[in-house]
Formats: sequence, C-alpha cells, structure tokens
Amino acid sequence: LPMIYRLSAAKLTKGTCGASVDTIVARNLLMMVGRGMAAHASHALHVASTLLKTAQNKTSYKIKEPEKLMSIAAKLNLDASQGTESAAIEAASTAISDLVYDKSAMKFATSYFPVSTGKTLQGLGAIPGSVGSELLAEGHETSMGTMADPVSLILHAARLGVADMASLIISSEFQDVLFGIPAPVQSKIGLNVLDVNKVNVVIHGHVPLLSEKLVELSEDEELLKSAKASGASGINIVGCCCTGNEVLMRHGVPLAGSNLQQELVIATGLVEAFVADIQCIYPNVENVAAKFHTKIITTMKEARLPGALHIQFEEEHADKAAREILETAVANFQKRGKNTYLPKGEPKNLIAGFSVETCLGVLSKINPSDPLKPLIDNIASGNIYGAVLLAGCTSSKVTADASHVTIAKTLMKQNVLVIATGCAAQACARAGLLTPEASQYAGDRLKGVLGLLGETAGLGKPLPPVWHFGSCVDNGRVVILAGSLAEKLGVPVKDLPIAASAAEWMTEKAAAIGTGAVALGVTVHLGVTPPVIGSPAVVSLLTQKSEELFGGKFIVEVDPVKASQLLLEHIKEKRGKLGLAT
Repeated sequence: LPMIYRLSAAKLTKGTCGASVDTIVARNLLMMVGRGMAAHASHALHVASTLLKTAQNKTSYKIKEPEKLMSIAAKLNLDASQGTESAAIEAASTAISDLVYDKSAMKFATSYFPVSTGKTLQGLGAIPGSVGSELLAEGHETSMGTMADPVSLILHAARLGVADMASLIISSEFQDVLFGIPAPVQSKIGLNVLDVNKVNVVIHGHVPLLSEKLVELSEDEELLKSAKASGASGINIVGCCCTGNEVLMRHGVPLAGSNLQQELVIATGLVEAFVADIQCIYPNVENVAAKFHTKIITTMKEARLPGALHIQFEEEHADKAAREILETAVANFQKRGKNTYLPKGEPKNLIAGFSVETCLGVLSKINPSDPLKPLIDNIASGNIYGAVLLAGCTSSKVTADASHVTIAKTLMKQNVLVIATGCAAQACARAGLLTPEASQYAGDRLKGVLGLLGETAGLGKPLPPVWHFGSCVDNGRVVILAGSLAEKLGVPVKDLPIAASAAEWMTEKAAAIGTGAVALGVTVHLGVTPPVIGSPAVVSLLTQKSEELFGGKFIVEVDPVKASQLLLEHIKEKRGKLGLAT
C-alpha cells in the first residue's frame, strides 16, 4: 500500500521493478483474501479434526445430530452404510483432504454449490484445489518477481474466495453435527449482561469447541460450590464476537459485545476471565486488563498474547482445559476491585438461532410436501421483495453499528427480508431489531409474512424482521439456503433477488467472504472503501467485469442511505428479469 501511495503521489504508473499499479493492487488483494481464507480454513480444520477424533472415541464430545451427519455424507456421496461413526470418519476425512492435501477440486465446493454455479466456476478455472495447494500457489505468485498479470491474480483471488465459502460450510455443518442445530432462542445483549454478584467469564473469538465445554461446566456442582465459597452467587458466561454468537444460538448465552467492544467489556472491571480462542482478538485487551484484575486467557496456538495466561486447548483434553479456566476465574473473583461500572438500564432482548433447518421446519408446517414453496410464493407475490444478508464486522472507520442499522431499517420498510451474521447481527440486536416488536419497522407486506411465520412457529408473535443466522462461518448457511432456492426455481444464484452488504467490513476474512460471494454470483455492497482504488483496472474487474464472468459484483458506497437504494435497485432489476412485479 505505501508503494501505491508513492506511485500516485509521483504520478508514476510502474515501480522500479516494472510492476504496474494494477499488478501491485491485485497482488495485495490476493494476499488479503488468502489470509482471510487461511483463517476460515484453519477454523474448519480444527472442527473437522474434532469430529474425526470424536468418531474415533478420542474426545469427550458427542455427535448430537446423526441425521444431519447422514445428510452431509449423502451430499458428498459417501458410503454411510456402516453407521454414524463410520460416516463421521468419512466426512471429516473428506474435509481434511479438502483443506490440507493436494487434489484437483474441493469436494465440499463441488458438492454443495448448485450445478449451474459449478459449471460457471469450472469454465473460469475458479474451482479450488485443496486449501493447502491454493495457499502454496498464492504465496508463490505474490513473491517477488513472479506473477505480474493482474487478471490472473484476481481470478486466483476468486478461487480462494470459493475455497473460503467451502471452508465456512465445513465449519458450520460439522459444528451442527457436534453441538446441535440451532433453533430460535431468546436472550439479551449489552454490557449489562455482566453480573456484579457472579464470576464473569467472557468467551471471545470464533471457534466454539472450548466454549461449549465452558458453558457445560459452568453448571458443575463442584465449581459452583467453589464460586460461592469465594463470595459469588454463581458463574456467569457471556459471549463476545462470534464465539459469543455460537453459544448464543445454541444455549441462549447472552452477548456482552462485538469485535469493537471487547476492551469496553473488560473496562467494566467486572470480568474475572477473558477467554480468547482465535481471530478478532486485539492485543490491546492486555493493556486494558492490566488496569483491572481481569485474567486474559488464550487457548489456541495460533493466537497467543505475550502477557496472557495460556491454557492450551486440545480436543482430547477439552474438559481439563475448561475446568482449569473456570477454576482460574473463580479464584480471581476475590481480587475484583471496587472500581467497577455497568451502564444504566436493561440489556436489549433478542431472538437468535435461525438456521436452514429451522426455516424449513417452520415452512414445512405450512406446506409439508414442499417447504420452499411458501417462501417462493411470497417472493413471487412481492410480500418478500427480496433478501439481503448483512455480514461482517463493526468498524472503527465509521460510526459503529449505524450503517448496518440504517440499511436494515431502510430495506425492511420496503419489504426486504434481512438476514444477519457475525458482528453485523449484533449491531442489529443492539438496535432492538432482533425482536418481534421490531416488525413495526417492516413494510405491511413483509409484516404479514413475519406474523404468519411467528404464529406457525408457535411464538405467538411475529418473527423478527432481522434473522440472526449465526457467526461469520454461518454465512455458509446462507449460501446453502440461496443454492436451495436457485435449484428449486431452476435459475442460477446470480438471478435471485438477493444481495449482501458488508457495510462496516474491516478484516481479511470479510474480504475472503465477499470475494467468494461475488464468485458464486451474489452482488456485495461494501460500506468501507477497499484498498484497490489505486488501480482502475482492478476496480473495473471487481465492479463490472466480475458481473460478466460470475454474475456477482462489488458495489462500493459509504453512505448507508444511498447504499440501501442501490441494493433495492439491484433487487428490482433481478425481479424484472424473473418476470416478477417490481
């Protein structure tokens, strides 16, 4: 990036080595997407390894969803005739092969994406091999004196984006198998989910393997007895960022905050243990914790902090690590100082726990023989004008939460169904949009659909106008749902009246997700300008040429009101091409 600025300032078009601005920008983008994809693939590898070892009776985890495991095996065309453990070994081994070993194509990509999408990707050479082989090629291509063709670099970024989507699906699907398929659950969000009378343990990061054990052991009689002996009334587990989203949607664990609020959570002075696994962990948490009694505890080899207590997570010894962490937190309770603070008022209510299975389960009550038909009928009639996924981070470059909330409210007023994941979902929750009462912001036609679905689901109230679909890896759920709709309608994903918005994106992972979505045919809005504007050629590739090749493109608009209108225009165009009322 500094080189781009120097070239721009000097009005030069090439570096000393002869690399053009287009080459430099494309190379940097490929490296960014590669790092994001590596993060998601590493997550997937941890989960696949845990499933494999669980099937081999090497861990204390259980396979909670054998039926889903069998459906995964069927999708991958694996032999599941020998039973649950055999199917788990086959599925996990396939995933590990996709992630680590050299091969011609990722099976989770070719098996999960619609046939029409696969043909497009195949024709463009955008079906990835294993993650390991792709990252090896990416590292080589971006080294000095190697790949200089910007088009080839951007096509490789698209291939990495597709691999990222497959990695998300591995994590999301296998986590359901191990921990259960999410179902609608009521909970709360806000700093004041911390309890002044309890041992507060904040779980932060993205991989829920250890956090599941922490939630389970927080009710352990021996640990509770120890907590009470220390003067606490119990143990309070709260979530932060995407690990928080994971335990929220399966156990109703309340959320303390998002990626931008991790330091604020510690600054309450009420946190006995801040437990971090991987990703979105700011080193500054150590500086903040040093002012309080909070123990920063890291658990994964990929994300150690220099001054933190490290309690290593290993699948085979997860219970031991979880118990040690909670014992450390309990022992720290008596060191809590008097300098504590909680915001006034109550935390916001929310409903989370949406999944493809949950949606189909509710729709099947309306049409048991064809669950997708009620959804398709409501899209065709315009009761649901379209659907937009709000994804990604909350960013320090803009007013945090504001862009997500503005876009959500604007779209739902025009009868667009909003699905949200990750910290974007938490932004909507803090604004009260994950409650039945928030249906007041929806257009009349969408409001009617939400009311019907809420009654059908037994809620007795409308469903929220924003559906919390989980953590960042659960963008894979949205890919599966979109693919199912496309196949049912007999059209490519690119023709659906859908879009995505990463209004406050900031991480490499978001770049990988966005690139993968565009490669699958989804148009993606970015509310923070990506570092590509130094190259008109790369900008054209991402915002125009990509639509010709893949069917998806990036839209860059920092004003959330204008962005909402662009998304609505995109949906209107897609509805028109499908012959639906606009």
